[in-house]
Amino acid sequence: MAQPVIADLVIRNIGELLTMKGVDDPVVAPTVGDLGIIKRGEVAVKDRKILYVGTKDGGSYVVGPQTMIIDAENKVVCPGFVDSHTHAIFAGTREDEFLMRQQGKSYAEIQAVGGGIVKTVRATRMASEEKLRDSLKRNIFKLSRYGSTTAEIKSGYGLNTEEEIKLLRVIKEVALETDILIVPTLLGAHVVPPEYVARRHKYVELVARDMIPMVHENHLAIFVDVYVDEGAFTIEEARGILTAARDHDMPRKLHADEMADDHCAELAAEMGCVSADHLIWTSEKGMKAMAKEGVVATLMPGAVLSLGRTKFADARAFIEHGVPVALATDYNPGTCMCPNMLLIMALGCLHMKMTAEEVIVAATINGAAAVGRGTQTGSLREGKDADLLVLDIDTYKEIPYRFGENFVRYVVAGGGVIKAPKVFKKKYFQES
Repeated sequence: MAQPVIADLVIRNIGELLTMKGVDDPVVAPTVGDLGIIKRGEVAVKDRKILYVGTKDGGSYVVGPQTMIIDAENKVVCPGFVDSHTHAIFAGTREDEFLMRQQGKSYAEIQAVGGGIVKTVRATRMASEEKLRDSLKRNIFKLSRYGSTTAEIKSGYGLNTEEEIKLLRVIKEVALETDILIVPTLLGAHVVPPEYVARRHKYVELVARDMIPMVHENHLAIFVDVYVDEGAFTIEEARGILTAARDHDMPRKLHADEMADDHCAELAAEMGCVSADHLIWTSEKGMKAMAKEGVVATLMPGAVLSLGRTKFADARAFIEHGVPVALATDYNPGTCMCPNMLLIMALGCLHMKMTAEEVIVAATINGAAAVGRGTQTGSLREGKDADLLVLDIDTYKEIPYRFGENFVRYVVAGGGVIKAPKVFKKKYFQES
């Protein structure tokens, strides 16, 4: 007879255990049934993976002298949040621009005095790898203390081959030192750097013919992303860069339709992008194209709020057209210094008319799908990564209701346990 498995971690006395039914694929129009709620549930973890998820005393595992036991005290347990769009590696801050926007200054006016993305590029190019590494670790901690156990992190503040490679190398090094799952993305096509403004076609060629092959060869990024906007790249430039990514078998993303309907949703569908992000001005035609090709819509209401605007992405229309919706922070130094996925979920309800069930799915399994990690995380099922949260609330319905409050009690990321908001420890199951 096989010996019973000794669990490394057991979470008991769970009031509401949200499993997302253990699915791997995104859910388009989630209802309460899709949350897969188990009353009085338990979760057991072994070797960084979920060993058991179900009702009390239903598992075949045993508790040993080294097993860590967490009493959830009849509170909510759910999958860890997947922040599927961040720019978390950078140097410097731009709080002055935030104040300028409140005074009515336009982005063009801010750029004219040396602000905007290029300001962060200058600071980031000057920063050492050690400084960037320390900064990135702090930013990952900020994301994790609000429940993010997976984070997509883009480059994009180097804007030449050497500096973009430096950023991605730092992301890779830090990813190996944390239990948070990091998904790196090459955003060499963020904006055209000042030194290429008069010969922008050369920069597009640099991204397509130099950066992408080198990043692919050295396994430094999973995705390639392009920012299409009046102040960034055109549709045709983006198509060329995304084609180069496709030729190197690299999955693709797209900053789309943020400031106007640039037909980027259609381009994302055409190029087989895993996700299109922002999508504030996307047309019905673009939504239909995304639905047909299975492109995830990643929406970021925090950026809209930070910019002081009132038009948010139309989440209801995306859902009604059959497009799965994910939510993300867009954490970055210019337009959204908010690492709080709990607040982003509340904004989804308050300003995009999403239901509580929809924002939870958008922050978990749909976010995982948006970064190509649906089989690994985003829902709770035996064999998936042990990424989950113990929330100090009695029902999931309190998530949007208690906006602005951090009620994350425990974060379990890759099997490592911390008591929020203290610092992560490398050794598994060691409380900080």
